[in-house]
Amino acid sequence: MAFTPLNIQMLGGFSLSRDGAQLSVSGRPQKLCLLLSFLILERPRPVPCEELAGLIWRDKRVDSSSLNALKAILHRARSWLDQLGEGMGRTLILTRQGCCQWNPEQPVTLDVEEFSRLIQAGEDAPEEARPELWIRALKLYQGDFLPVLSSCPWAASIAEELHEKYLRTALHVLPLLDGRGQTQEAAELAGFVFALEPLREDLCRWRMETLLRLERHKEATRTYEDFQERLLAAQGLMPSDKLRELYRQAQGRQDPRAISPVALLERLQEPPRPGALLCDYDFFRIVCHSMARMAARSGEPLHVALISVQPKDAPLPRHSLDRVMDHLQDIIRRHLRQGDAATRCSVSQFALLLPQATYENGQMICARITRAFVRQFPHSPAALRVSLQPLRPGRDV
Repeated sequence: MAFTPLNIQMLGGFSLSRDGAQLSVSGRPQKLCLLLSFLILERPRPVPCEELAGLIWRDKRVDSSSLNALKAILHRARSWLDQLGEGMGRTLILTRQGCCQWNPEQPVTLDVEEFSRLIQAGEDAPEEARPELWIRALKLYQGDFLPVLSSCPWAASIAEELHEKYLRTALHVLPLLDGRGQTQEAAELAGFVFALEPLREDLCRWRMETLLRLERHKEATRTYEDFQERLLAAQGLMPSDKLRELYRQAQGRQDPRAISPVALLERLQEPPRPGALLCDYDFFRIVCHSMARMAARSGEPLHVALISVQPKDAPLPRHSLDRVMDHLQDIIRRHLRQGDAATRCSVSQFALLLPQATYENGQMICARITRAFVRQFPHSPAALRVSLQPLRPGRDV
């Protein structure tokens, strides 16, 4: 019997296609997806039904009820596969002697296997032949392995291995593309890999550098701003100085048109606003540098305070921590002077700039904020810890 080749996608989705007909498995029940994907990947061997049942019902002991449920899933899978052609379900899924097997005589093109084959071929090939093989492999990777089964340990372990293989290969290919002058291709690859690893600064840098070389400054700016927001939310960290320098380069080229002195004054003038100046971390650093220089000339004291939110007992859920930080920000704004500045420097910390404040004055200011927080939120699950230190010129913040 002659078999028409079957194309199967498992990277970024799960689908089967044959003779122009395509079936998407991703929208099917998870147990059916797990059954089909496992049989396809294990197609060289008959799989005992007990092994299949143990895979599908991993938290239950295999017994007659689970084996009967497996038969029902097999029946649904075969009926569904019949959409590829009459009788294809029983042709593709064989059962004999207590085992199930994907028909080994059915020619199959599987993106997962082709991806791994090309990666290995590139590693084994001479250095000059590697880039083309690796680029072909990377184009096959349309997303992580079987995302519909991300909660399944069997699929998750394979997905992690393939993801690491893809990331490692992409980091080899990016400098090769860039060295060849294929900046557009490098930018596209960096964007795709960065979408899969949105907290990797090296990938953000690759994306921004290639976009800047392509004169796509708005995209580079947006890339940095999105990354900074994710990094601060997930890890409470700011991007490195090198990445912020790329951000400044991107911003500096967005609007080359000159402005008039009147327009400049209108842009620089702050609207009336009580309390401290709340700003982002980069701007806060610049303010600190400027104030430290002024204090060095005048001899006036200058201190920086760090207020940290800490749980009283159990770790705070993210939504609770965000609510505490919002309340604390409002208290800081109201209890600092207009000449003071503050920034949220991590997911659970505020930094305060206290010009013309001695160490004793700074302690009093911080104590006033702490008392106001306790008085306003006596049952808060969080406590405040304060650190105060002098700021001198030449010291980075």
